[in-house]
Formats: sequence, C-alpha cells, structure tokens
Amino acid sequence: MNGQNEKNKDSTPTKTYLPEKVSEYIERCTECNRCMEVCPVTKDTFSINELNLASQEGHIVPLKIKEFAFHCVQCGKCVPVCPEDIRRDYMVRYIKYKIKSKKPLGYKRYLFIKGPKLTGMRRITQQLFIRLKKLTNKDLSCFMETTPGKKADVLFYPGCYIYSTKTVRQTLRLLNHLGGSYNVLGGVTSCCGAPHLLQGEFDQADDCTERLYQKIKICDPQIILTACAECFETIEQIIKKYRMDVEILSVAQYLLRYQDKFPSKKIRRKITVHDSCRFHAQSPQGIAAREVVSLFGELAESPRDQPSSCCYQWNHDSDPDNALRQANYLAVVKKKAPTLACNCFTCYEELKKTYTDVEVIDVLQLFEEALEASDTIEEER
Repeated sequence: MNGQNEKNKDSTPTKTYLPEKVSEYIERCTECNRCMEVCPVTKDTFSINELNLASQEGHIVPLKIKEFAFHCVQCGKCVPVCPEDIRRDYMVRYIKYKIKSKKPLGYKRYLFIKGPKLTGMRRITQQLFIRLKKLTNKDLSCFMETTPGKKADVLFYPGCYIYSTKTVRQTLRLLNHLGGSYNVLGGVTSCCGAPHLLQGEFDQADDCTERLYQKIKICDPQIILTACAECFETIEQIIKKYRMDVEILSVAQYLLRYQDKFPSKKIRRKITVHDSCRFHAQSPQGIAAREVVSLFGELAESPRDQPSSCCYQWNHDSDPDNALRQANYLAVVKKKAPTLACNCFTCYEELKKTYTDVEVIDVLQLFEEALEASDTIEEER
C-alpha cells in the first residue's frame, strides 16, 4: 500500500466539520422543495424553511422534525435532485446528532454491542454475544473479532455481518472455489462506524473508522471486498482520506472477474434486482448485480415509477409506515418476477424478514446455486 501512512489534510472530526457544511448548505438553499418531494418518509407536516432552521447549530429541533429525523433512513434520494448540490441527508444527519440523546429504543438497541472498547453493561453483553456466536458457529469462530496476521492480496470485510452466518459461509465457499488466498476481517468490535454515523453518534463513528483503518493497514491488502453498501461507502472514504493504494469491490464485482470459473448455465427464470440506497442501478455495484442475474437467469427490471425500493433498515422500525412501504414495493416486484436478488447485505437481511410471496435472495446465492447445479450433473454422470 503506497502512502498508507499519509493522511488527507482534512482530518477534522465529523461533529466539527458537519455543522460548518450545514451552514454553507443553508446559505445555498433556494427552497425549491425538490428534496422533500422525493423523500420516501416525509409527511409534508413542515416546510423546508423549518427544516433548514432545525438544521442550524444552536437552533431547537421542533417535535415534528424530531419525528421526521428519526424516520429518515439516510437513503440519499434527496441529493441528486438538488440543483444547488446540497447534501440534505447530511443536514438531517446533523439533526440526528443534535437530538441523539432522545433517539428511539430501536436505535439504541441496534448500537448496543457495536464498536471497540465498550464499557459497563455494553461490554459485558458484547463479550457474551461473541462467546455464544463462537460456540454455535465453530467453523467461523476463527474469523470473528480477529485481525489477520498473515498477508494476503484480498481482504474480505463482512464487518458486523460476520454473524450473518448463511451469507458469510456462502461468500467463503465462493472465494474458496476461486482458489486464491484471502483474509477475513469482521465482528462487532471491527464495526466500520456507519451505523453510528447514520444515527448521529459522530465520536463513536470516527473512532470506529480510525480503528478499522489501522486493522486494514495491518492486513495490507491490494483488494478489499464487502457486500454491505454502508461498509463499502465507509471503506471508500478511508481509502480517500488516507490515500491508500487499494481497490474496493463488492463481492459480486470480484466474482465476475473470474466468471469463467463458474458454470455458464441458466439456473433460474425471471429475477429482479433490488437496488440499495448506495448500490443504485447505475453504480458499478448495481451493474454487477445485473450482470450476475443475466448470467444465471433472466433479468426483469422493475418499473421506473415504482414506489421507493428502500429497505427502510436505517430508521430501525421507528416509523410505523415501514411495513406498508415494504409491502407496496414487494407487490410491484411480484408483478415482474418471483425472485428479488439483493446486492447489499443490509437490504437482504431486512427484506428477508418481510412476509411476502416474493423470494428474497442474496445475489451471491446465484453463484452458489450454479456450482451446486454443476455438481449435481457431475454426480449423475
């Protein structure tokens, strides 16, 4: 890694940097309301002027905007429509920081055991959780909460999703099939900090990100893989901040580089791709997911006028309308295809909990099914 010890000049803490940006954004805002019009959660109970005022440092956040802030899923749909290049999602993120002491129980529960060097009951609960998971998943225990000591060109970073054992085992099987060496870095003590950042816990987010950078530096990879869109975004920022000479790819992107090592066989019919907030359809990760689906099945694109495809994970069920929005989205998907392939761990974990006739899969499952289909044919011969 060339220049891995050289930091970007901008190392200002988030809680210092963000209010300055928010102030700049407010000065530029023309109150055109486009950000509000595309928001999947706003109920139009306040004006954009009220939202701007609540975003400012030192201003009180009214109750109706507190509710909105905790319903916000940080999907970023408000960003590309802004004619002034304003990050409205950052502005709401700063509101979350201002009211972080009043966050709903779902937010607190989600963060309870995430992060390094916890104290008190959080530390005890975290250690009990880790021990239980290691006992019940002995084949993965060597990857949990450890920093690899050996060198390998590829680092698979599942982050907190190391405990989503089905998807992790699936990914490890696919990487083993390719035959190269790799390291795995994951666990709640190696959290990337995105969950904290999206909830306004800026100090914890910055600490997690810094510690993750130190662990990546020890691993010294040439390529980092992750299937979590939030982890991907954080690692992109780490690479930029520390000027690291390392490539970040989604797992699907990486596997497609070696698609000749997988059977070229159509194993499914129509499949729709679920685009996450950060792995949108036109992103390299979204394009890769579509290539995978086209490789092993028939791609069925969702109609452009569909309701928001957001999985609504990041408001932690504080908004009672989440379930209805998910049901409406999946009803549209059902008209196009019986299967929905997710290109992000977070979306997969959230949507698979929804009761629906649509089969929700991780896009990586298609690679695994292709291998299994090939093995079956060989056995029959």
